[in-house]
Amino acid sequence: MHEHDNETTTQQQADAVAEDLDTALARLQEMEQALEEQKNLYLRTLADFQNYRRRQQDEMERQRALLLESLMESLMPILDNFERALQAAEMTRDLDSLLEGVRMTERQIKALLERYDIYPIHAIGQPFDPNLHEAIQRVESDEYEDGIVIDEVERGYRLGDRVIRPSRVIVAKKPEKPTEHKGLDIEV
Repeated sequence: MHEHDNETTTQQQADAVAEDLDTALARLQEMEQALEEQKNLYLRTLADFQNYRRRQQDEMERQRALLLESLMESLMPILDNFERALQAAEMTRDLDSLLEGVRMTERQIKALLERYDIYPIHAIGQPFDPNLHEAIQRVESDEYEDGIVIDEVERGYRLGDRVIRPSRVIVAKKPEKPTEHKGLDIEV
């Protein structure tokens, strides 16, 4: 009977191992299926993101084109007035008419820039700020404190808070004091 008990125990162990193996295989298949689902989800998400990015780029390009078109439509009447002022000045040789036409054109351009939230940077008399100004020269001055902008060579502009072009400026510096040389007393 002892041999029969060993066979039964061996059979039970084999059945238990087979059952554990079936459970492990079932679990492995579940994990493979879950992995495949996650992979598909990842690929769909990646494709969705790439499509979103492409749509955003297309929209940005469309907005840029609309803005440029709007700007050009606003700029064309100003150019027309400028050309009319030049033509009138050529025909009449009247400097006052030319100056008035140029002033009117300048006012229209400034109004257009303001409409697009573009404003000049006021520099003269202000302390030099490397975020707003580009110093092209430093000049000794008794009239201004050291580091004050005394002249503007090219006006700067900002769009909202962002600097589009810094002002190109001349900045005051303290005059250098001449060094005193004391004469040497040398006896010959």
